[in-house]
Amino acid sequence: MENTVSNMRLLELENRYPDFVSIQLEASAAQSNTNEPGQFDLYLTISFKPEWQSLLDGRVKLGLKGGKLNLTLDNGEFIAINREIAGELTITADRTTKTNASWLLEIEAGKAILTGSFERIELGIIKAIANPCCLAVTFAVDPADVSVTDTEDLWFHNISPNKHAVLERKLSLFLWENQLTPYLSWAQLASGELPSWQSLGEGNRQAISASKLSQLQELTQQIYAAKTNDLLELTKLAGLNPLTDLAGGNLLGTDLDGIDLSGANLTRANLRGANLTDADLSEANLSRAKLGGADLSGAYLDNADLSYADLHRASLVLANLSNVNLSHANLEEANLSNTNLSGIKITAAKLSNNPGISEQSKLSLEQQGAIWIDVSLRNDLT
Repeated sequence: MENTVSNMRLLELENRYPDFVSIQLEASAAQSNTNEPGQFDLYLTISFKPEWQSLLDGRVKLGLKGGKLNLTLDNGEFIAINREIAGELTITADRTTKTNASWLLEIEAGKAILTGSFERIELGIIKAIANPCCLAVTFAVDPADVSVTDTEDLWFHNISPNKHAVLERKLSLFLWENQLTPYLSWAQLASGELPSWQSLGEGNRQAISASKLSQLQELTQQIYAAKTNDLLELTKLAGLNPLTDLAGGNLLGTDLDGIDLSGANLTRANLRGANLTDADLSEANLSRAKLGGADLSGAYLDNADLSYADLHRASLVLANLSNVNLSHANLEEANLSNTNLSGIKITAAKLSNNPGISEQSKLSLEQQGAIWIDVSLRNDLT
């Protein structure tokens, strides 16, 4: 089959909220030594920016922590895939076949939300095997990807951190369900003759009904006026499932003393400064969670996933971290006095100036792959 065009042509491109997130996809003639016809290099350009949106009697500021890019081919196949691109925007291949490839886009560990523009990220190479060769592209987000970063005029600011966390999470999920699905952006490209095609945007535009807004208004007022500060009771009142709906949530400074969140999905949750003393977080997913300054004294974390988590200056005194995955976690200045670290995975985790760590324990952790940061050397360099 001869390659009669240098690039695949764009059939449609739509970014529903272009100031919030915007994608562009380029499929240009492959620049390879073989110069084989019908091959195209794929490049992605994507930009992110937090955006204010009116809601009820006020407004919310939304940001993204990640998303999923999916590419589907018709009359073509992927012959090369760029599986991992690290940086402020981490892109990792999720599932790939000859005709379908998807990438997870995630924020760099330690960052709050994605911002900025990322130009011409090379995704891979496709080959047209017949005409027309068509490429469909979608960018979608999960609830954990959506974060409310600020609010105005929705409630008084004297509410407790627990109520604030539940209200923000409810708003995030409400906006995701009613405005941000199924896709935020989509595009179609083709090479060769294509007499007709169907838009990906059909049925992809939604408006929030007055009845749904009225229900949300009533619910926020109920949560604000609730006599309880118990997070589990508040999530129940909000219609949230604490085991699944807190992923990506802002739980800054919350009081979770003795809470049972065993098996909960708390990936990318912001738990900075939270009180988690004696909490049951066994088998919980806390990957990439922010736990800086959090009090996890006596917490039970058996088999939890804390990979890439930020535990800077957290207290883990008397905590049970047996069989915990701490790979790539930041444990600098974390208090590890009388902490159960049996069976942990600690490859590439960072430690420094940790109370409760003996020289023997330090050596053992280094042998398991932990990285000991010499604070004095770092201070000399800075």
